[in-house]
Amino acid sequence: MFLRATLVALCSLPLASAPAATPLRTNTAASMQAVQRIDDYTAATEAARASGAMLLVSVEPHGGASPLDRPGLEERFAARGTPWVFCRPDAATAATLAADHGLVEMRGGPGLFVVDHAHEAWQGRIVSVLPQTPGKYYRFAPHHLDELASLPAGSLTQRSMILAVRLHPERPRSTDGFCDPGLCSEAEAHSAHQARIRRQGHHGWETRSQRLGGAAAEVCAESWENQDLLDSCVDCVASWRQSSGHWRGVSGSHSAYGYDIRRGSNGIWYATGIFRE
Repeated sequence: MFLRATLVALCSLPLASAPAATPLRTNTAASMQAVQRIDDYTAATEAARASGAMLLVSVEPHGGASPLDRPGLEERFAARGTPWVFCRPDAATAATLAADHGLVEMRGGPGLFVVDHAHEAWQGRIVSVLPQTPGKYYRFAPHHLDELASLPAGSLTQRSMILAVRLHPERPRSTDGFCDPGLCSEAEAHSAHQARIRRQGHHGWETRSQRLGGAAAEVCAESWENQDLLDSCVDCVASWRQSSGHWRGVSGSHSAYGYDIRRGSNGIWYATGIFRE
């Protein structure tokens, strides 16, 4: 496999103001509540919206054990401070959800997804998916649910990239720091640019790095074509692992980071990671 990633090394620049982080609305009172379990999908959605909570939905065949029933799961989510509503819809609703075009990244089968009702920037949007149907690279494991509890606020593509980094067996540390909305915005814009021109690279890095200020680094990668979102995220992290330079950025500790990924019209996903020292 040829290397499908490019790297910009650390660069020292005069300190400049970073893009301002967009304030996110959270419901302080609701954050003190325990995780709610409501298995009526409509009622769960209404409860999450009313309390400013994250909604975790498990779409699965009925009759067996649910991932939501794992011992200690609700306690682990509650300990993070963000309110959650858990939902395991009935079989008819689960079938309808599995066929919904908006859940195409669930691979048409069982799995879990998260709708954000806790942060104004992502209000009512699907921000995480964990398909249980095996893909080319991504395979669901119950402990992946624990990672959802600690993912920062962000879009589906941002959180999927961060999840892929955290699930790598070597436990890279680039997402241990602060998830900076400004860096995420820059990563989003550059991934979209690569997808638009259908070419991987650090186009415009000099201008972009000046906006970032301080010592900054960027890594880029592209997936194989015609893969779904999570397979492509895992693929791009694996691509970075092939290069010691890239892996220093992805695996190292940073004060702040941002990740995103976008798909081009050629069926290839283009990932960007940006780090501030």
